[in-house]
Amino acid sequence: MISLKQKKKNIVMLPESILKSDFTGKIFGQYIETTGVFNIYDEATQKVLGGDVVGEIISANNVQSETNVLIGVREGGNIVFTFNNQPFEIKTYNLIQNVFSRNTGILESDVMTNKSAVLLGCGSVGSFVALELAKAGVGKFLLIDNDIFEYHNICRHQCSILDVGKYKVDALAERIKAINPYADVMSVPKTVETTQREAFDKYCFGDNTIMVGGADNRAADVYSNSLAVLYGTGFISIGCWERAFAGEIFYWLPNSEMPCYKCAIGDGGSLSQKPSKNRRIYTNEEDLTKVKFVPGISADINFVTIIAVKLIFDMLNRSTPNYVPRLLNDLKQFTLVCNSNNPEVGGEMAEIFSYPLQVTTSLEVGFGLDCPPCKFSE
Repeated sequence: MISLKQKKKNIVMLPESILKSDFTGKIFGQYIETTGVFNIYDEATQKVLGGDVVGEIISANNVQSETNVLIGVREGGNIVFTFNNQPFEIKTYNLIQNVFSRNTGILESDVMTNKSAVLLGCGSVGSFVALELAKAGVGKFLLIDNDIFEYHNICRHQCSILDVGKYKVDALAERIKAINPYADVMSVPKTVETTQREAFDKYCFGDNTIMVGGADNRAADVYSNSLAVLYGTGFISIGCWERAFAGEIFYWLPNSEMPCYKCAIGDGGSLSQKPSKNRRIYTNEEDLTKVKFVPGISADINFVTIIAVKLIFDMLNRSTPNYVPRLLNDLKQFTLVCNSNNPEVGGEMAEIFSYPLQVTTSLEVGFGLDCPPCKFSE
């Protein structure tokens, strides 16, 4: 007879702050019955996720006989846990150190926690960027988007059915805090143009900040880059073309000889595959009022976006000692990323690419008539 059941682990994942203190009282978290693991939340996680009362820590002179809850008895500097008369082993954790420990030597948590990301648009692109930066240890987030999360967003966004009806910024803030409850996150359910200056004042710290243009129109990117000029932060724009058969990435760094988005790209000109106005249309169509935006599948959107995320790591760490850039020294200021060069997917425009999954490394952009210098417009 072959048993398909695994032996339960009988483990308590315990915050080291609880073990090292003299805390007694109810403990919150969750019990995963299939594995026999109690996941005990620290104070920050409990504030974000709530959690159920799964047990109690008591002093040695107050031992109770309950067996249907997890009981921890303090004995000197240790805690002995039992559940249903079975002993449970302790595995302590420090949330910040353990969550980001695998990044050590690549992205240092003590550096990344002081970095700030301003997400100007929190749709499929912005949500992917935000969660990747949260996983990398970025400690501060300003989320700006006035859209409400709906059912048609689910197949491309990082949020789910549980978030339908919420502002995208609020749903995304919850996802960030579920990765790092210590993250400083501010949600602004407005357009970038109507967001008050005080919000930017709080989250913009020069070289330690990246502004991410993830809106579906070029006008918002022009405005967003002008904000980056004002605050002396890095800026990156990420946009997908028709059916996400390709995408474009534009970045700008302060104290450089680079033209800003308005100077270099403007309304897009011949780059007709990304919308230039705040409506989901393509500018190469004859009747713009009758064309609906076809955003493409999540895998194609994410392939474009992950390259931008790697650039963001480089931009945020360009002053970090011993940091080795991944892409910043090799990709030009304006990069095209191809998912498919098949005209049946992307139309005639797809034929500009030589092969699928191509990333351009040779495109040049220059200054427009209004640059330099780039100026912020109220």
